[in-house]
Amino acid sequence: MNCYVHPDREATGTCVGCGKFICAECAQPVQGRNYCAQCVQNGVPFQQSISTNPLAIASLVLALVSVPLMFCYGCGILFSIAAIITGLVARREIRQSGGRQGGDGMAIAGLVTGIVMTGIVVVGAACYLLFLLMTIIIAYTSDPSSFSNMLGGIRFIL
Repeated sequence: MNCYVHPDREATGTCVGCGKFICAECAQPVQGRNYCAQCVQNGVPFQQSISTNPLAIASLVLALVSVPLMFCYGCGILFSIAAIITGLVARREIRQSGGRQGGDGMAIAGLVTGIVMTGIVVVGAACYLLFLLMTIIIAYTSDPSSFSNMLGGIRFIL
């Protein structure tokens, strides 16, 4: 690619502010980054341009919504899984933004909360199934005839 100011010269990089290709002569280093003359004139290197990644915010909100919903028969697992996914995507986008986006802390908080809530549901479901299995085993060993009656009742329910 060629420099946008000097089309006959090979570009050595891009302007951090606007993304245009610039040659070594046009590059103006400010705070360790190369900018074009137009961006330096407009004050772009000195503006606060860090924005919060919207997926980081969504991850945190989904994780916080999942906490009370976990006690509603585990309905919050859908929100916690969504929090994990959006947290991972947000962290990747923040890393790739080159410092133009923030919110890594919110993404991590949403990610960790989502993982913890998912773990709670998995452990709770495992405990429930273990309790159900133990109840069936105890019912069968105490009176096998009542076990067949219980199975008949379960077939009726299903």
